Amino acid sequence: MYQVFCDGKVLHDMRDENYMLLSPKITQELNKTGNFDFEILSAHPEIRCIEKLKSSVAVYDGDELLYAGRPTTDESDFYNFGRVTCEGELSFLLDSVQRPHDYGSQTAEAGKADTNIEIFKRLVEEHNGQVEEEKQFAVGIVDIDSETITRLSTNYEKTWDFINSNFLGKYEGYLRVRYSGGIRHLDYVRQYGKVSAQEIRFGENLLDLKRHIKAEDIVTAIIPVGKNNVTVKTANGHDGTDYIYDTAAVELYGWIYEKVDFPEVNDPDTLLMKAREELRRRINLAITIELTATDLHMVDVDINGIRLGDLVPCISREHGLLSIPGDVSTYYLVSKYEVNLDNPGNNKLTLGRTVSTLTGQMANAKNENSLIRGIAYNAGILADAANETANQAANEMELIKNEIGNVTDQVDRLINKVYPVGSIYLSVNPTNPSGIFGGRWEAWGVGRMPVGVDASDSYFNEPGKTGGSKWLQSHSHTLGNHTHSVNINTNSNGAHTHGVYGKTAAAKGSTYRTLGIASDHDIIRQTVSAGAHAHNVAGSTGGNNGKTSDHNLTKGSAHNLPPYIACYMWKRVS
Repeated sequence: MYQVFCDGKVLHDMRDENYMLLSPKITQELNKTGNFDFEILSAHPEIRCIEKLKSSVAVYDGDELLYAGRPTTDESDFYNFGRVTCEGELSFLLDSVQRPHDYGSQTAEAGKADTNIEIFKRLVEEHNGQVEEEKQFAVGIVDIDSETITRLSTNYEKTWDFINSNFLGKYEGYLRVRYSGGIRHLDYVRQYGKVSAQEIRFGENLLDLKRHIKAEDIVTAIIPVGKNNVTVKTANGHDGTDYIYDTAAVELYGWIYEKVDFPEVNDPDTLLMKAREELRRRINLAITIELTATDLHMVDVDINGIRLGDLVPCISREHGLLSIPGDVSTYYLVSKYEVNLDNPGNNKLTLGRTVSTLTGQMANAKNENSLIRGIAYNAGILADAANETANQAANEMELIKNEIGNVTDQVDRLINKVYPVGSIYLSVNPTNPSGIFGGRWEAWGVGRMPVGVDASDSYFNEPGKTGGSKWLQSHSHTLGNHTHSVNINTNSNGAHTHGVYGKTAAAKGSTYRTLGIASDHDIIRQTVSAGAHAHNVAGSTGGNNGKTSDHNLTKGSAHNLPPYIACYMWKRVS
């Protein structure tokens, strides 16, 4: 439940209609002072307690302090509604100036305030010496990278303006106001908030998505200049030039020169190394993905809330976004947070992530790689991936290996679950799958067809058991003495004859008549005409009575093959 206090007095509490503000809204951004805007009725019991620039306004969500600041403007409309705008506590840094002073290793501050961190602390001390206690800060956590500064001079700049230009614009980090033990601390940190357990998902709380591609900072050639005008001529190989460039970037964008100063470097070799690092950063496009979402904590208190500066996993296959659980480098940073105190369901988060890459196509490849790796880690996506074919899974794994080089331990565990030792892999590709999945594989079942294990059948009761042959083997048949009778009926009522082709004339009788002699020994005979009749033909095994007849087959052709299709089969053995 939200509550608003002004100098300890209640301004807003939904439980009392007399203490309710109209349209109260907090807008917070990283490295911005932040605003709190609201309207107040003239009949509000505490309307007169609000004093511009003097009062302290605080917004709480239960016991958690969401916002603290001071009123800066107020106005009223025709209906006498008062409109009040507040600015956050970072605005206190606008109330002091930094008088002319030189900091750095080449000044009187050598050994005392000659690094960016020590100079930052001195700037805060200078601010505290000019303002009231309620606007002072204790320097808290400072975990930016420490760098030696040769010379940095102040000249009556506002403390906020000087820090914004000379620190926030140069050293990656965020200013954060934090309370501990009743003391207001000013932190300068690389990670502002926590790693959130809540997810932003398409179809649930993801509202909008935009991509911004920034190319105005692209540089393809650098002229590095160090201390005392040191150049890289003597360190630049056989070229002997005073500049370095990137061939691929020049082909893409043309020649774009820029002089870059390295005032702390006086060695040509070190200068060349620093210049190459700077060039690698400057040739890349800055592609920022910005999301707008709602905080589900506002509709379900059991869901962990999201706050400014938190790192949040975002899941949207439709947009190529798939944060990997546990890998915060794939999470999105909450850079802006809008809180509607009277309608929490309309709270909005703005999240961003910048991909630095040479081309937009390469950025898409990075997003696709993140998507593929995300599939390997996300349980919900794994359920969909289970329906893909083995070849598709193999192709995805191959993409992972090509994109990220070394397969992570998590992917190895996934492969071991999909293809543990003893698994069989079928493919029309002759490549050994060890190059795809890892492990050791050997050819399996060459020239054989697999059949399911049947514990009740002695032929198939063990996995790996073999048998059978595609050839019909030599064998014997035992034939006993037997005859075959065949009845043939002409089914003709008319007279007819039968031609008989026989040997010699020895069988001549009244039943047959001779039609002619084909040769000395061949006689063609014909039966005498008769009415309709039948003939019985008897046969017997003859000389094989009671004996075995042997049949030997030569292995010249295959027999008994069922329909088949050939493929490569592999078995994982380790």
